Amino acid sequence: MRAGFVFADFDNRHVLCFEGNGVELVPADSSGALNRAICLSSRTEMKNIQEKLKEKGLIDDLYIINIGALYKRVF
Repeated sequence: MRAGFVFADFDNRHVLCFEGNGVELVPADSSGALNRAICLSSRTEMKNIQEKLKEKGLIDDLYIINIGALYKRVF
């Protein structure tokens, strides 16, 4: 189980993961998907990454949330 912050969509049903050479939204319905999610302990660093990904056009409307809330829903 990981601790920190992840990128999720508005309804927290998908998390952002690195897949191959890019990023992809993966359903957050299992602990395996949550373990693959981009997760950092620093919210400030997550905001910096979010800005960079938006500049490159890789993400649109993603929010930074605590991964613990998603683990509670899965378990």
